[in-house]
Parts: sequence; structure tokens; C-alpha cells
Amino acid sequence: MKTINIRELKPYTKNQLLKLLDNSENTFKKLINYAFVNKEDDMYQFKYVGVIIIDKLVINCYPKYFTNYSNDNFKQIIQVIKKYNASNDLDYQNEELEDISFNLLSMMVFFLEDYYEYGIYSNVENILEVNGNGEIDWNRTINYTDPVIKDSKPYYVELYTKYKIDDLYDYFRLLHEYIITVCSRRLEKAGLLELFDLTPVELTDKELYEFGELEFILNKFEKELHVEFNSHKIKLLKSMHTFIKQQNSFSNENYLTLFGTNSYHVIWEAMLKKVFDDKLNSIVEFKGKKTKLIDVIKKPQWIYKNIYPKEADGTFIPDIVTFYENQFIILDAKYYKLNFDENNLSGQPGLESITKQYLYELAYRKFIKENNFSGVKNAFLLPKYGGEIENLGIAKLEILSDLHLEDIQIIMLPAGEINQHYLDNKKMSIKKLNLKFLI
Repeated sequence: MKTINIRELKPYTKNQLLKLLDNSENTFKKLINYAFVNKEDDMYQFKYVGVIIIDKLVINCYPKYFTNYSNDNFKQIIQVIKKYNASNDLDYQNEELEDISFNLLSMMVFFLEDYYEYGIYSNVENILEVNGNGEIDWNRTINYTDPVIKDSKPYYVELYTKYKIDDLYDYFRLLHEYIITVCSRRLEKAGLLELFDLTPVELTDKELYEFGELEFILNKFEKELHVEFNSHKIKLLKSMHTFIKQQNSFSNENYLTLFGTNSYHVIWEAMLKKVFDDKLNSIVEFKGKKTKLIDVIKKPQWIYKNIYPKEADGTFIPDIVTFYENQFIILDAKYYKLNFDENNLSGQPGLESITKQYLYELAYRKFIKENNFSGVKNAFLLPKYGGEIENLGIAKLEILSDLHLEDIQIIMLPAGEINQHYLDNKKMSIKKLNLKFLI
């Protein structure tokens, strides 16, 4: 399969895309209709980060802040998406079979990674023997055999013993082996095993028809699910059921499937919350009570004819609040491609973002004073491709700055370093942000 690389939100003309797609109008139409592609002024932009397989093409959509495509750096992005997805995964415990969403690429990756971690699907068979080598079943031995009495003590000549073995010819075990093998072959053919950090698995040479007609197979799954209570096995059975049910939709390789996100800004925020030890859900002391830091900011109230207040649903919620050497730190994750030099400024956060960032400090002012913080620092955190952490300057709104609120520092972070900290579950010191005037 052919692989092409496309930058997130980069404008492409139709002719440019057709050239990349081997001049296939059919592939172009399918891509535009189903793959998070925006059209504006006859230009097309991919609002997506991840992998798209369409017909016989693999499209690597890399983040907008990349200066150029790098396989190693893109592989790191895939690992980040995989980890984020895993932390937000459903267990299928309460989902009906017909409600499970199907994404071929995501499901193939799931089957292989699940196999690496848990092994092949197994049903255990309990074996009972007389005087065998397994564990003695004393309840059965006492209830079903007669002892020999000597010196007023019972001695059992025949002992019931028990042990467990995996049924190597279990129907679902064999079907699981088939699915894993098919997934491995497809990902290898698409050249994606290395990208997803997977190794090939060849467990069987069976074909699907050997397991019976489709309706027969699906009925077998439904019966098995009625007697299975292990949460992991339920998830696996439901995934296998969905995969088999949908197998006709990708049998001829004329399909579209994706692995990634059209909301990478959400992942960028989630990573920074972890890496910089966000404390919004920490318990703090405020006005003589224990409360979560996030709840210090009160919700708006609507007061009807001075009778009673009605609290609104939402309020200001910062991305990240943390502390460093008695400084109160407010950070905002901004997934923007900022162009900032002495001759040009573009791609910057808008007025609403700047205003809210000031107001976060204002909302926490009483808490900051009560807890004797020595100062406040406020910053936007934006990604960049490689290099070192940079403090580029500030964003300032005079009418709020005049209220003695901290102006917002603009910090560029090498995204690869943030990604690796997130993947390794490591924190990064606030000191590394080079926030100005920190004590």
C-alpha cells in the first residue's frame, strides 16, 4: 500500500490532493466526505491527527506544529494518542452489541495489544481425578469416599484431586487466533506495524468460513456472552463479535478507516495537566472549609425578583493550576501554531482567551490572599517542533492589567519533550518554563 504524509490544517488545492491520491476521483470524494476534511475558498484542510486508510492508501496526518514530517516523531504522536485513548476507554460491560462503534484500524490495534498483554482467549476446563497429581478436593473426598480408621484417625485410600487446563480447541480461542492473525497481516501489509510499535503475530492458517456461516458465528457469541461474567473477556467477546459482523465491509480493501483524533487540542491539554501536576481537583482550605481547588471559583447566580438565587450550570475553569515555591501558577494549554517575530504575528489566541486567563486570577484572588501566596504567574503554553523551551513575551490587555492582574506570558514548549514525559508518566518542574520574576 502507498503511504503519503499530510500536515494538519495545511491548505491543499484539489489538484494537489488528487496528485497525492494517484488522481483517483473516487478516493478524493470518499476522503472529503468522511475524513474530517474542511473546505474553504477551494482549499482543503485535514482537521485530523493520526492515520487514515482509504482504499489502498495510507495517509499519515501529522500535527500542524511539525516543521517537516519525521517518522520517529509521528510514531511518538501515535503512542500519545494510544495512551490517551486507553485512559478514556470503555469496558463494554453495559453496552449492547448493536451499540458498539466500529473502527477497523482502532480495533485491529486493540486486538494485537490486548493479545500482547493478556494472551489468547481461553476457557478453562476443570479436570477431576482419583489419586491424581492435582490439588486434593477434600470436600468431595470426605463426602464420597470411606476412610480407613486407625487409632481413631481417618485415613483416605482414595483421594479426589482436581486441576484446570486450557481448552486448546475452544471455539472462541480458535476464532480469536484467526482474528489476531488477520489483523497482524493487514497492518503489516499497510506498513503500520512499526508505526504502532507492534510485532507480527501468526497463530493460525484457518479461514473464516471454517467457523460456520456468519449468523451461526454471531449466535455463538451471543450465547457465550450470556454465561460470561469476566469484564475483560466480555470486552474481548463483544469486540470479536463486532469485528466478525463487519468483516464484509472491508473484505475488498475499498474502505476508509482511521486511527487518531480531530481534537488534538484536547490531548495537548490532557498531557500538560499530567506533566505539570495540575491541582484543580486537590483538596484545599478556603474560608475555613475543605474544598476542591476547582470549586473555589463559584458559578454565576440568577436572582429572580430578589426572591432566591438560581445557580447556573457552568463557570470559569482554568486548564491547569499548580504551585511552585509559594507562587500561584495558572497555565492555559493552547494548541495553536503561533508565528511571532518582530515583523509578523499570526495564529495567536483571541481576545476571549486572553480575557479568561486574566479572570482566572481574579476569580482566585481571595484564595491567593488567604493562603499567603507570594505571587501569581499566568501563561499560555503552546507547542513547537524541537528546540528548547522559550519565553517569547506576553499577551496584555490594559483594562485588566490595570487591575493589578498578571499579564500572560507566552511559552513555547518542544512538544516531543512533553510527549515523552507524558508517555513515561513523568512530571516536569515549573522552573523549566522560565516564567519571569519567579522567586
